[in-house]
Amino acid sequence: MALIAHHHFIDKLAFLNGFISGVALYPQVWKLFTFGSTEGVSFVSFLIIFINSIVWLIYAVHRELISLAVASILNIVASGILTVAIMLATNN
Repeated sequence: MALIAHHHFIDKLAFLNGFISGVALYPQVWKLFTFGSTEGVSFVSFLIIFINSIVWLIYAVHRELISLAVASILNIVASGILTVAIMLATNN
C-alpha cells in the first residue's frame, strides 16, 4: 500500500497539524544537545510517546494517511533520541 496525499483543504490542514505535532518534541531535543543534560526529563513519558508513535505509524500506513505518518515518523525520531539519551545519561 502506498500513502496517499489528498488535496482537499481539510487534508492539507491535517498534514500541517501532523507536521506541527511531529516537531513538538524537537525543542526538548535541542535543549538536550545544547545543554547536554537530561535533568527533569521523564524517561517513561518519552518511552510511551515512542511506542505510541510506532502504533500510529502502523495505523497510518494501513489506512494510507500521509499526514498521520509524517507526524508519527517525526515523533518516533525525536522520542527515540530522547529515550536513548536518557538511558545513556542514567548509565553514567
